[in-house]
Amino acid sequence: MLSRRIHDVALPLFYRNIKLDSQRSHEILLRVVDQDRDIASLVRSLDLTEYEDPALPCILPRALTRLPQLQSLHLQLGELKSQDTEYVHKIFFGPNLDTLVIENTHWKTDPACLAEIIGGLESLDQTAVSNIRSLTCRIGSRSSHLPTSLGSQFVDTTIFSKVLPIFPGLRALDLSSTPVDPAPLLALDSRASLQYLRISSCQDNDTSTLAHFISTHPAVRSSLVVLDATGVRFGEQGTGAILQNLPSTLRSLNLSSSTMTANHVPRLQKLCQHLKELSVGHGLTMDNVEAAILSPYFNFDADVTCRSIDEASSKEASEHALILGPIRDAIAFCNIRRRLASVSQHSLRTGTRRSHVRYLDLSSMDVEEQGRITNSVLLGEHSIPLEVIAVSDINQQDYRVLGKLCGRLGWRDRWANEMIWVERK
Repeated sequence: MLSRRIHDVALPLFYRNIKLDSQRSHEILLRVVDQDRDIASLVRSLDLTEYEDPALPCILPRALTRLPQLQSLHLQLGELKSQDTEYVHKIFFGPNLDTLVIENTHWKTDPACLAEIIGGLESLDQTAVSNIRSLTCRIGSRSSHLPTSLGSQFVDTTIFSKVLPIFPGLRALDLSSTPVDPAPLLALDSRASLQYLRISSCQDNDTSTLAHFISTHPAVRSSLVVLDATGVRFGEQGTGAILQNLPSTLRSLNLSSSTMTANHVPRLQKLCQHLKELSVGHGLTMDNVEAAILSPYFNFDADVTCRSIDEASSKEASEHALILGPIRDAIAFCNIRRRLASVSQHSLRTGTRRSHVRYLDLSSMDVEEQGRITNSVLLGEHSIPLEVIAVSDINQQDYRVLGKLCGRLGWRDRWANEMIWVERK
């Protein structure tokens, strides 16, 4: 009875997400689903991105026919190109498929062929509407070996402007590694309610069009939950327009490559009342970040010195490092204690909320400003629910002091993703 119960629980989990990487694995899957139709109905996701067999053009139609409950399909761009227009139409307009991922890791595939594929859809039915809710195009993913003329080529603006309106139910759009001009994004169906938007390579020399799309388009302004613009270099004006118009539904914001100034702090303060993850841009000081997270709920003494600990440069200091080191540590601890003691709660108006940020990425700030984490009020209990502060460039002396302070203040530091993560215990 126990074995039977384990089998009943494990079977749906085992077949829910299938990844095929060879002719043999494909034959086994088809044999199993032909023998048991109930198992065929368990498959929800099919990943063929690692499948490089020449027989794939005929395999994909067979798989689509035998898996009636398939909801998510991951394909290579070259594989999609090899299909007849009829089957491409079934992929985009099938009744059950709601997630489509198109990658391009094969160097022989020209990224521009995506425009040809999309153009072919128009010849079949210009009134068709797709049920796809999540669309991912990773045309440049792992394609550093592509010729420059291919890797940097933008998808034809006219074609993309025509195809985006066929996705009225779109909820997630990932163009993180696809060189798409920002202009066609404005053609996105206004009925779409994007919750996830990733656009790290979706830009040209002028990011104003992209900023205009994020700040004004109906599909974004009222529903966005995650905005990842890593790599997009918005200027001060573009960043301001985006921050001013982001919805209260937003929970994760990454503008790490954009310019931020003290003028953006008031808007960041409002966003932090509902954000859970925040990656700030370059140009902010540690004082600005502290104000964004803790103000206006808390007041703290800004007159207390908040500078990173400088390394001793003299020969005498080097010779007496064993003595001076503990003294610096003691001074650093006294300074941070003074700063934390200066934090007090404001007399607040009704409705003011504390920051909800749990993850804070400071890795785009100047090196000196990142080093000031060693004397920041963010390390106090007042910053709860903040759990992780990520920094990348701090000098050796500041890093050593940070390690000493973390244990005393209820934090720990570790390396993760080539950054220093300061985590609350």
